[in-house]
Amino acid sequence: MRWLRRRLLSVLGHEQRGQTDTGRTERGATAVMVAVLMVPLIGFLAISVDVGALYAERAQLQNGADAAALAVAEDCADGTCTAAAALATAMANANANDGAAAATFAYPTSRSVTVTTTSASMEHPFASALSVLLDGSDTLTTVEARATATWGAPKSGPAVLPLALSFCEFEDFGSLNDSVGITIRYDENRSCSKSGPTIPGGFGWLQQQPGTCQVQVTLSNLMADTIDNRPGNSAPTDCTATLGAIENTTILIPVFDSSTGSGVNGKFHIYAFAAFHITGWKFAGNGVGGNLVNVDPSITCGSCNAGNARFIQGYFEKWVSVSDAFELGGPELNGYNVKLTN
Repeated sequence: MRWLRRRLLSVLGHEQRGQTDTGRTERGATAVMVAVLMVPLIGFLAISVDVGALYAERAQLQNGADAAALAVAEDCADGTCTAAAALATAMANANANDGAAAATFAYPTSRSVTVTTTSASMEHPFASALSVLLDGSDTLTTVEARATATWGAPKSGPAVLPLALSFCEFEDFGSLNDSVGITIRYDENRSCSKSGPTIPGGFGWLQQQPGTCQVQVTLSNLMADTIDNRPGNSAPTDCTATLGAIENTTILIPVFDSSTGSGVNGKFHIYAFAAFHITGWKFAGNGVGGNLVNVDPSITCGSCNAGNARFIQGYFEKWVSVSDAFELGGPELNGYNVKLTN
């Protein structure tokens, strides 16, 4: 009887010890499994958080590089080109949330600039934790972005007013002096060095695109393109609103250096673009607008609404614009365009 009791107690004691050992084993297995699963878990966090931060940082740097390249190119097109370092740094920092981007620049050609923006070494907490788990190392990344902008005279693009000026006018008054206004008359026939023969009229209307007050002008490499003229000295019917909107503004206007034919068969040879600041005009059909002044002795602008004189008034000036609307490569008069190329 005693033997049986001892045997029973022995069996019961073994089962209790077995249960305790199993619990310890299960707890150890759970710890191992958690440790194993931490690696992919931190990896996913590194992808979603750290990589996302890298993309956000690079987007800021790219914005800064684009802005800096355009600013430096615009400065160079304006004839200064002396503040590249300050402009590049200012634009890079203005587009960085931490304001701590570095910027360097180089001139691949005489008419282009490349700006590289760089961040300080970025820490990646989750990627670093993963590296520490795997090999004990830490991770830092330097992010950079690059942009190239170019500048030059327009070779093709939309003219917001279907009007062409005579090269004689630019040659005589192209001093870019905004303190001296000029009057360009429709009925003047003049000679200038560019064309040799007399050019009819100081300006002429071009055939605009239907329903608009625009004309698309493209200069070929040989400058052989011609554009149909529009007979008459009255403004196109679709240009009333445009004329009001561009008063006292500077626009690019095509410049012709010769013409052929007349009337509906007439064509202008377009040589280049020039920037002209429009202050006033008088066309047929009661097309009078702007602030007309007596800058032409043959016109008494105290009564500009009377008489048969047809003209535009304003002045040529230096013009630099940031726009993708124009292709570059035309003759350089006084208008320059800046655009991103990369």
